[in-house]
Amino acid sequence: MRASSGLSPRHMAIVVCCCLTCFIPAGMLMNTPGIFYPVIAEDLGVQTAEISAWMAICLLSAAVFQPVLGNVIGRVKMRTIMLAGSLTMVAVFLVFSIATAPWMFWAAATVTGFSFAACLSVGPATLVNRWFEKHVGLILGIFAASSAFGGVTFMLIGQQIIETLGWRTAYVIYAAIIVIVCVPAVIVCIRDYPTDCGLTPFGAAEPVEGQVVEAPARPAVDEAEIARQARQCMLTPAFALLLIAGFLMNMVCQVNGYLPKYVYWIDEQTALGLMPVAFVTGVVLSSLSQAGSAAGKLILGAFSDFSVRSALILLCAAGAVGIACVWMLPGTVLMPIGGFVYGFFMASILVLVPMLVRAIYGGGELYPVLYARVAVAPAIGGAAANIVWPYIADNLGGFDMVFSIALVMIAIVIVAALVALKIGSTGQDVPAGR
Repeated sequence: MRASSGLSPRHMAIVVCCCLTCFIPAGMLMNTPGIFYPVIAEDLGVQTAEISAWMAICLLSAAVFQPVLGNVIGRVKMRTIMLAGSLTMVAVFLVFSIATAPWMFWAAATVTGFSFAACLSVGPATLVNRWFEKHVGLILGIFAASSAFGGVTFMLIGQQIIETLGWRTAYVIYAAIIVIVCVPAVIVCIRDYPTDCGLTPFGAAEPVEGQVVEAPARPAVDEAEIARQARQCMLTPAFALLLIAGFLMNMVCQVNGYLPKYVYWIDEQTALGLMPVAFVTGVVLSSLSQAGSAAGKLILGAFSDFSVRSALILLCAAGAVGIACVWMLPGTVLMPIGGFVYGFFMASILVLVPMLVRAIYGGGELYPVLYARVAVAPAIGGAAANIVWPYIADNLGGFDMVFSIALVMIAIVIVAALVALKIGSTGQDVPAGR
């Protein structure tokens, strides 16, 4: 079979389809809940926290489903997995639309982790690893940025629908958009390997001019050997360090959700004459950090293709500088600038974590198994953050303590990840035949 080297329409179709699953179902799931919480709570006559609890359940669900998905990826077609992930999100939104009590949101949220893994994290990361040898970081950055842009887009759309037709209709329309756009795209575009289409991974060995390139055989999957290598890797220091780094990365990223509360806290301190007036509102500050996140995912994705270590250092420096500006200079223009710069750090979960796994353990069939397990740590970290940060802010020193702890966490992240990369560069934690 003749194989086409270079970037083909099939390669582009994989990228476009994954962008759609990140932009629509994943963007809706992860980035729009805030516009629903208050109106649902008011409509059902409950506290906002009772409704927003479904997001913590979602993150815990992701922690459960990501390693499970990593185990089955070699046995189930990616098209089936991503189609199931999209349809699961449709079902969840339809349940949300008819919910009459908080427990119904909680129950539906238990399966959202599967959609998260299939449409945003493990699914797209596995496909780009199989279809591309070059520009992997950039493409992962595009996927992650698509989720952020999707959040902004569907927040605006959803807010308009909520104000005119109500929140229940908004969820039904969200579900319809997924069915109309994502389901056909997944069916038409997704294939497991480039060899299924007579192609080679983009960026693979360049052919000599005039040479006919034969498509390599689809890799044989020895599930027992992959499982053995995965267990071996999971017992190594580098793997433990990746878990620590991933957990703390998402802890720090979740601070963004409390920036509006931080500005409200500043207003209280201002009334007491203890702090200057905040330079921007909480909504503006949080929006700027989201914008920084989208930009950071693209920039750091491309940067990590050249040097994962340098991307890690740049990301952690941006997180530390951004938090310091937001914390220490709230009455100056450096506060919104710091919010934007801090947003770069939010690219770490969907861009840097998979690149760290690839840099240490390679991009073979072992990659989706290990990445799915490493991705459990950020999911648990995100769930923990939504308990820890508001408790500290309310009971243990306010946001001075929150930001202090976040800076310490960034320091631990950079040390843990650099040591893991160092160990990986020596081959000490990499099984033979990766």
